[in-house]
Amino acid sequence: MSRLVDNIFTLQNNVFALTPLLISFYKNLQSREKDMLLAYFVFPLVLNQDCIENIKQLNRHSQLSRITRDKDIMAGFEERFESYKDITNRCLQYALDCGYIEIDKNLTVRVISNEQLFTDPILTNSFKLSSILYRVFTRNVINTYYSFGIKKL
Repeated sequence: MSRLVDNIFTLQNNVFALTPLLISFYKNLQSREKDMLLAYFVFPLVLNQDCIENIKQLNRHSQLSRITRDKDIMAGFEERFESYKDITNRCLQYALDCGYIEIDKNLTVRVISNEQLFTDPILTNSFKLSSILYRVFTRNVINTYYSFGIKKL
């Protein structure tokens, strides 16, 4: 039974389906040093069905504390963060290999392709959320990790 669950997770969370979410996030994010590390927050936030409604209400004036104070969003966040770490790495590598993004020596991500990527219709809400999620990441990367309670990557 455990292998069945692992296989379903792999099918639903594959690199080809999830990479457009990261690219959508970085298209709108204003580049700054070490912003590659913000990629690890995208999947735990936009793929959690329980907090999609709360995140949909983000606007230009929303702050990161609005997310970190929300108990529905933060419940189990560290576990989601850990479980999506590997797929995030693979998505970043896939995006680099395909020439969708470029990462410089300061870990700054720049989207270099304006190509419209196919997005699974099941992920439509997640895709929309990833494109507006940049609005709350106004702090530097270290403070963002601290705000979410993440002690190591």
